[in-house]
Amino acid sequence: MSEKEEDYLKAIYKIVSKRGFARSIEIAEALGVKPASVTDMLKKLQDKGLIIYEKYRGVLITSEGEKIAKKLLHRAEILIKFFRIFGVQDDNAEKIAHHVEHYIEDSSFQKIEKFVEFVDSFSENPRWIEHFRTFIETGKLPECDRIKK
Repeated sequence: MSEKEEDYLKAIYKIVSKRGFARSIEIAEALGVKPASVTDMLKKLQDKGLIIYEKYRGVLITSEGEKIAKKLLHRAEILIKFFRIFGVQDDNAEKIAHHVEHYIEDSSFQKIEKFVEFVDSFSENPRWIEHFRTFIETGKLPECDRIKK
């Protein structure tokens, strides 16, 4: 599935989740594209069994399309959290995550997901994250107790 198809599928899923169906114009607005290009993509996604499209009636998402869209949105959410951990600003974290989500292998993504889960498991920021952020800002290692070898 192409990056463009994935973006359309996510947009359709979000719209359908809110109101039960999507219209071409809503999809075009969500993606910042012309309505004519939406129609072509809807036909492709329908041929793949990911949506149900009836001209002038709207778009529904199939269970397979919903499964894929949810997976893509989950990946994006985890990647955004990952980049935020390292101090990347929200808007930039979203842009980077959008690109990375399309190309990252499952095994690599799973490691990132585990890392985010690990960091999230702390009720407060772990000291090493605070130290890392200080290092990012100053370029110097903060004073801390170091483990001696």
